Amino acid sequence: MNLLKKNKERQIQSIFLNWYKKNKRDLPWRALQRNKLPNPYYVFVSEYMLQQTTVETVKKRFDEFILKRPTIDALASISNTSILSFWSGLGYYSRATNLLKASKIIKKNFMSKIPKNYNDLLALPGIGDYTAKAILGIAYNKPVMPLDANIERIISRIYGFQLPIMKIKRELKEKSYSLISKNLTTQLIQAFMDYGSIICTPRNPNCINCLIQSKCIA
Repeated sequence: MNLLKKNKERQIQSIFLNWYKKNKRDLPWRALQRNKLPNPYYVFVSEYMLQQTTVETVKKRFDEFILKRPTIDALASISNTSILSFWSGLGYYSRATNLLKASKIIKKNFMSKIPKNYNDLLALPGIGDYTAKAILGIAYNKPVMPLDANIERIISRIYGFQLPIMKIKRELKEKSYSLISKNLTTQLIQAFMDYGSIICTPRNPNCINCLIQSKCIA
């Protein structure tokens, strides 16, 4: 039985990775470096911007932000007033303040390098479990599974959970472990995110064209 479950989860990983190659969203913070991973600074900034803000809204502002503040050092040098002025239209201004505070800590304590350690990231202002894992997984290809709304929804449907997501956080986290990729984390995380945005949507999911419908209890 355990072998069957593992095979199911490996098949889901493979399907999502293949789908992602052809259907991934073109997002500026996903631009790859020579190591075939995104710039950790870009991922770091985008994750702050994306907290409680839509991808489309962030896309319009991200390039402008990076053009003005292309590195941690450039960001850490500005004032709180300056970043709040830029943040107009993105909402939830505490994120801007936390981003600036975090950049100053990274410059001082981590030689201007985005930390690769979960606890180091978690200690930064404005970073919780999800954001820390998103940075580790997407920027550094570490074997983790950050649980955003899209990923939680997909996992909930795959395993047929019927309670509201807020009441099954622990169960979703436990199920997520078996879906983690050891070698292709950065692609798989983003594949889950995009699949949840395009196919497995909150309302009226496209189940007819879903590639994993035979493996999904819902």
